[in-house]
Amino acid sequence: MAYAVSPARRLTEAEIGEYRSAGVVMIRNAIEPSWLQLIEAGVEKARGAMSLQGRFMSRKTRGYQMDTFLWKHVDELRDAIYYGPFAHWAQQLMGSNQVRFFYDQMFVKEPGTDAPTPWHQDLSFWPIRGEQITSFWIPLDPVTRESSGLMYVRGSHLWPQRFKAISPDYVAAIIDEKMDDIPDINANPGQYELLDWEMQPGDILMFHPLTLHGSHGNRHRTRSRRALALRWTGDDVVWAPSPKRMPVHFRHDSVAGGGLAGAAFPRILPSPIEAERAARRAPERPSGAQLAASAWNNFQATLRLRMKHGSAAPLRQTWS
Repeated sequence: MAYAVSPARRLTEAEIGEYRSAGVVMIRNAIEPSWLQLIEAGVEKARGAMSLQGRFMSRKTRGYQMDTFLWKHVDELRDAIYYGPFAHWAQQLMGSNQVRFFYDQMFVKEPGTDAPTPWHQDLSFWPIRGEQITSFWIPLDPVTRESSGLMYVRGSHLWPQRFKAISPDYVAAIIDEKMDDIPDINANPGQYELLDWEMQPGDILMFHPLTLHGSHGNRHRTRSRRALALRWTGDDVVWAPSPKRMPVHFRHDSVAGGGLAGAAFPRILPSPIEAERAARRAPERPSGAQLAASAWNNFQATLRLRMKHGSAAPLRQTWS
């Protein structure tokens, strides 16, 4: 039995076709007010209870907050994931039978926060591989390019390149030097077809994890830009851990080369697994030892990059 509510409307063939050709589609007025209010309440609760990892990732710029796996300790977000309409849309886009939840991520840029999100592909960060993966980006405030709305390079999910994992917090441990350098998109905008939208709360962006995307800092003088990302996986996704991929500090049963399994990546469709749901009833936080190990790995990776290149900083991107 599926607990996830059916959407008020399903995606159209035209919307699915745009997603597959462009790598991103924006759906207006998709999220009903009750679900949006639940998500907003969850994000505000998460902002007041940042994890150690979230505080580390948000450390560089005043007014910028980012945190992950919020649903593991914020009940409102757990409920939106298990019972909201989102898994059904993910199932349509991925063409999968099974839908598992990968993780959530909060992004907040207060007014005037100069924290561009560098151009990047999400999949470069993640310890998973497969085709049936999709991300949803849900704004909780009106969004324009000025206030750090996301921009995408149309069709870039079809490019053969896999780019280095560059993020605002710059975690050196996941910079894979075997990957390609990200082109400076903003320095040569005429070479690319850039997509972005003015959005309102209730709208939703759905995009492929290989679609290049980024955003300016929030240059709006009075408006915050709060958003929640939800990531979903389908039938063909396998666990592919690596020292050059995002560490996961929560309990799961995934084995390298096998499908995702266990409480960290719960199955939502066609039906939840009761043992995974039961595990979430006790909120889980990463251990201090796990976080310390990740911090040490990042410190060592930073030193290695400095010794090799004279600097641990990534290639500069143009964000004027």
